[in-house]
Amino acid sequence: MPYSIEVRPFLPLDLPLVHRLSPMSVSLDSLTALTQGNHMVENAVWSSLPLADLGTPTYVLRLGESGYVAQFRHKVGDQHAHIVFIAPTLSPEEDSLPWLRLIEALIAAAGKRGAVTLNAEVAETDPIFDLLRQAGFAVYARQTIWQRAPQPLRARLMPLLRPATEQDVLALQTLYLENVPRLLRQAYEPPEPRNALVFGRNGRLSAYIAAHEGKYGIYLDLIMNPDECQLRAVDLLADALSRLPRAERLPVYAHLYRHQEWLSSALERLNFVPIGSQALMVRHTARRCEQTVRLTQTVENISLALPRRHEFCYHPPALDHEKALNGTLHH
Repeated sequence: MPYSIEVRPFLPLDLPLVHRLSPMSVSLDSLTALTQGNHMVENAVWSSLPLADLGTPTYVLRLGESGYVAQFRHKVGDQHAHIVFIAPTLSPEEDSLPWLRLIEALIAAAGKRGAVTLNAEVAETDPIFDLLRQAGFAVYARQTIWQRAPQPLRARLMPLLRPATEQDVLALQTLYLENVPRLLRQAYEPPEPRNALVFGRNGRLSAYIAAHEGKYGIYLDLIMNPDECQLRAVDLLADALSRLPRAERLPVYAHLYRHQEWLSSALERLNFVPIGSQALMVRHTARRCEQTVRLTQTVENISLALPRRHEFCYHPPALDHEKALNGTLHH
């Protein structure tokens, strides 16, 4: 006889469960894990406050003596959400149904918040990888995480980079469209000028480096044009590192997608080493349409109404996603 499984938002009474499961969690978000560490208990508590939306919704499933917890992050207005962790980790011999129900609840919750996709980063050898496939996630990209151990910074030479400003928004959009594969753009927010450095000439940008700093590390997002940055990649990255004084006492991380592997030699020259590989897995959501839009078609006086408030719009996954993982750009 099938059993009933109910997933609900975290409540303060779930705190002992979250404490117990915390050591058994699996991280699906390299940015959060490498910069903030494991703060699942603290974030879960904050997510339960009715007037606080810190962008980390947490969900709980209780099944007899067993319990399951998962969390995702999503900033209001963003098109993409990201699973932060699932606990406990899945063993190959266990029934996957509770985990699947928990993930389905995250997908629905992300859609209601306005996210078009729910993303996760996971090693392909982890049992969670197959679980996410069962839940309808598809591999959109593969990435390697690189780490630079804390060490003295090089002397700063002539600067190449400058802080990005709001005036760079259009140029950043062009850099993004020209250098991020089309499939990846479906799950990757366009770059923002905040906390970023750029390189370019005559109104055109060739490089974007954003640093996300946390208690435990610094995480770099890189977008570079290989034709224009191949010969100066080391100097650009060294310039960025020289502006991060905390890099002398904290590890610095960079993630490279397959189409960025040409940057590997530059990272090696700056004492970065690869520490792991992951698949970026993406699931499109049923996004809540918050506005009523009516389009009137003048031909034959036909009126076409687009989805109304509180209806759901299904965003299907991209077709032939595996074919786009060779690093080729499709525009």
